[in-house]
Amino acid sequence: MSAFQAPVVDPERTFLDNLPVIDRIIAIIARRHSLSTTDAEEFASWARARIIDGDYAVLRKFGGRSAISTYLSIVVTNLFRDYRNSIWGRWRPSAAATRIGPIGIRLEELLYRDGRSLREAIEVLHSAGVTLSSSDLSRLAARIPHRERASEVSLDNPDAAAAAVDPSALPEGEDAETIAAVRAALEQLPADEQVIMRMRFWDDISVADIARTLGMDQKPLYRRIESIQTRMRSVLAARGIDHRRAIELLGGEGLQW
Repeated sequence: MSAFQAPVVDPERTFLDNLPVIDRIIAIIARRHSLSTTDAEEFASWARARIIDGDYAVLRKFGGRSAISTYLSIVVTNLFRDYRNSIWGRWRPSAAATRIGPIGIRLEELLYRDGRSLREAIEVLHSAGVTLSSSDLSRLAARIPHRERASEVSLDNPDAAAAAVDPSALPEGEDAETIAAVRAALEQLPADEQVIMRMRFWDDISVADIARTLGMDQKPLYRRIESIQTRMRSVLAARGIDHRRAIELLGGEGLQW
């Protein structure tokens, strides 16, 4: 049987007849991009609505030069790109995440586009069917450089960052400029050290568990964390944060970096 088909005459009938095909393509794309169940359902509803828009304008454009399933695969893939752009803007994966593959791209999105913690990102990926262990996913995260969220004000400008922070969300006695300085100091670290510090102080993971997760020796890791803290204290001191306050902040006391 020829792979080519006649152009669409009755677009509504074509849509209904091929709805299982459309849903199957949507499911494949959702798995490929490790979407959560909720995100996959939202995209499915959005994609179906776009195909129906304009009295099935997309289907009316089908010229019969390929199988309808092939055409729909291209349509839905393009719709997914448009869907993400409509929600998140022109987010582009980094070269490092692209080299890792779809899981690396999704992990980067969760961490730096969506603002999830590493633990939350791993839970989302596992709920979406990713079979890599938490340790493997943490090691992948260490290979992805830190990125500013597109919706956030750059922390290189403490005044702008202060305006973007909700004062009610700050720890008691803490001001936005101080928190901006701590975040900026963290972002100067290499990607793997950022992951270590985030795991230790954002997610409150023990040094022993970090060592197991990242495949490191525990004793050298203690020394490495101390070295990172020393460097960050110097950066914070240069920004006018006194030594005692820097020690408190870098000890994770009441501050989610």
